[in-house]
Amino acid sequence: MAATLSSKFGKRCKALRNHAGLSQLDMVRHHDFSLSHYQKIERGDLDPRLSTITKIAKAFGVSLAELMRELE
Repeated sequence: MAATLSSKFGKRCKALRNHAGLSQLDMVRHHDFSLSHYQKIERGDLDPRLSTITKIAKAFGVSLAELMRELE
């Protein structure tokens, strides 16, 4: 089964978060996200707004292009 764009984006966020050594709780505490909202993004259950995607990129210290890499 082909993965949806939302699930690919969620996996990308999880990989970057793990690479940064952050838990989901660290992510929301330090970068002003709602835990349930961020968990839905990582699970691929939510299509985040562009403003949220930008915030996630900044939290990981990557460009939007880098965050979206390999999602196609």
